[in-house]
Amino acid sequence: MKPANLKTARVTRLLRFLTGGGFATLVHWLTMFLLIRSGTGAQLATAAGATTGLVINYLAQHRYTFQSRLPHRVALPRYLAGAGLGWSLNLACFSATYGATGAPIASQAIATATATFANYLLAEKFVFQGESTDDVH
Repeated sequence: MKPANLKTARVTRLLRFLTGGGFATLVHWLTMFLLIRSGTGAQLATAAGATTGLVINYLAQHRYTFQSRLPHRVALPRYLAGAGLGWSLNLACFSATYGATGAPIASQAIATATATFANYLLAEKFVFQGESTDDVH
C-alpha cells in the first residue's frame, strides 16, 4: 500500500473506531446517568455502564472498524484482555478524578479520553491483528 493510501486507511480506521466507540460510550454514559439518578453510587454506575458499552463496542470494532476476519474464538479473548485493561484504566482514572473533584461527569470525561487512547492502541496493535497467536510457531 502506498504511503498516501496507508495514511487515508489509518485515518478512516481511527474515525470508525471513534464512531463505534462513541456510540458505545453514549450507552455507557446513559446507563451511568440512569443508575446515578436511581440512587446507585457513581463508581458502581460507571462500572455497569462500561460493561454495557463493552458488548456494543466489541461488535462495532470487530465488524465495522477493523473488519476483522479473525474468528470470535480468537478475537473475543484478545478483546476482553484489552478491554479489561481499558476498564481498569477507566475506573482508576474516574475514581482518582472523582475523589479529587466530586464531579462525576467531568471525572468520566477524563476517564473516557484516557481509556479511548489506550484502547485504540491495543485494538490496532494486538486485538484485531490478522495473525492469531495460535498460528505463530
